[in-house]
Amino acid sequence: MHKMIEKHKHKKQMLLLLESCEDNNLIRKLPDSILSHILSSLTIREAVRTSILSSEWRYICTNRTDLVLDAENILDVEQQHYSVANLCCHMSEVHRFMAKKSRTYAFVDSVKSYLSRLSEVRKVVKLKVCFTIRRYSYGCNDLDDWINFAIDKNVEEIDLCLLEEEGQIHHARYDDDDGGGALYVFPCDIVGKESETAEKNGSKSFLKCLKLAHCILAPYKSYNYGFTTLTSMELIKVDLVSGEHMLNLLASCTNLEWLSFSECYNMEYLKIEHPFCQKLKYLNVNLCYHLKAIVLRSSNLETLEYKGSVIDFFFDAPRLRTVFSHVSASTASHREIWPVFRLPTDLPYLETLFLECSCYMGGVMRKRLPTFPNLRHLIVIKVAVFRQDLSWIVTALKACPTLTRLELHLRTYLSIDEEIRKTNWPTFTHNHLKEVAITGIRGHSSEIEIAIYLLKNATGLEKMIIDPRPRIYLGNGKWGLSEACEDWSRVGKKKVFENLMQQVCTTSVKLMIY
Repeated sequence: MHKMIEKHKHKKQMLLLLESCEDNNLIRKLPDSILSHILSSLTIREAVRTSILSSEWRYICTNRTDLVLDAENILDVEQQHYSVANLCCHMSEVHRFMAKKSRTYAFVDSVKSYLSRLSEVRKVVKLKVCFTIRRYSYGCNDLDDWINFAIDKNVEEIDLCLLEEEGQIHHARYDDDDGGGALYVFPCDIVGKESETAEKNGSKSFLKCLKLAHCILAPYKSYNYGFTTLTSMELIKVDLVSGEHMLNLLASCTNLEWLSFSECYNMEYLKIEHPFCQKLKYLNVNLCYHLKAIVLRSSNLETLEYKGSVIDFFFDAPRLRTVFSHVSASTASHREIWPVFRLPTDLPYLETLFLECSCYMGGVMRKRLPTFPNLRHLIVIKVAVFRQDLSWIVTALKACPTLTRLELHLRTYLSIDEEIRKTNWPTFTHNHLKEVAITGIRGHSSEIEIAIYLLKNATGLEKMIIDPRPRIYLGNGKWGLSEACEDWSRVGKKKVFENLMQQVCTTSVKLMIY
């Protein structure tokens, strides 16, 4: 809410600045580059409004290189929030249908009117469309035209999210002809065609980044060259239709370095192998339920993030040094902990392992684990309801003799605690561990127990960080930050400080408590 208030305040200040310039006859003195920068912080509707301030400004609003077409930028305030999710529940089906139809007509007509002003624009850097548009429905053909317009202007990034409210459109197959909830088919033929400028320059495409959500992507062999310049592609709830279309897609991505699939349909086998995607460095596969196997034969792949059911993996990726995986209660109950029991053999050169655990790990970790011979960095997100059971970390550390950094990101939902106990965990010496970070700590006994154990047994430890703010992993190495629990400053911090300082005072470990 605070960010929204600041955003609207900033926009108001910009509009006042423009009006002030007009009052003082300063518009003619401002370079177009500065004017365009000012206008880029406004919505399209607000930018268009500035054209009435002066005849000098009539075409300044058309110099924007980022086209963000969504409800906030295009529709009136009352129409922005008059979406599917906010329609009155007492309205009849007919009235709901008419309200949605009216809103769609207003959006499409406003976009068409705005784009008609941009005929002289030579370059569009980004096209972003966030609006509910379905196959066979009003606006579908217009969206094709908008993409075509951007391609002709040498667009570098296309971002389409064609469902504003989750769960409102059922998944529809490629050949669904009922028109009710069918997903929009991304026009690969348009993306694959040569732009007017590109034709003169002898190149095929300027497109570098493609992000699609809630649509169908089914490229044919004849339209593959539109994807050859892509370096980044993210697909969210996209129907890939068949293995043949998947093969066509990967075959065309010769320069792709970053690839992500999230909850995509009709993808049974993912094969990154010669000659496909040989420049790929990062791969993320998240909850693609149809998936049966992943084959990775890649000389450049560095990072793999996988979350989903147990599937078959085949690795021939000598540079793959970082792996993220989720350990769920269902897979744990069957002892099928792929990242723990298979990776030491499958990827012996692995250096960073990232585990997200939503199960009772004490019953999962066996007394003896395979050894990770080169693991340097272990990151664990551990979710618990009542009390964190962290005794399994002792077993994990024994399996990682070369570990230098350990991160424990804890999330405990209920504040139930007990007295600190003397642990009976086996004593052993870990010589390489130099840094430990524990976040999301509440001051519970189990958290203090593992911290004390690490202080006693990690003989090379140099620094321990204690942070009460829980971390939320966003993917691709990015994190979000939450607030500390209410009792931390009043109870938890003092309890942690008193117990850990008793151990630190006799060592050279730098203890940092936030």
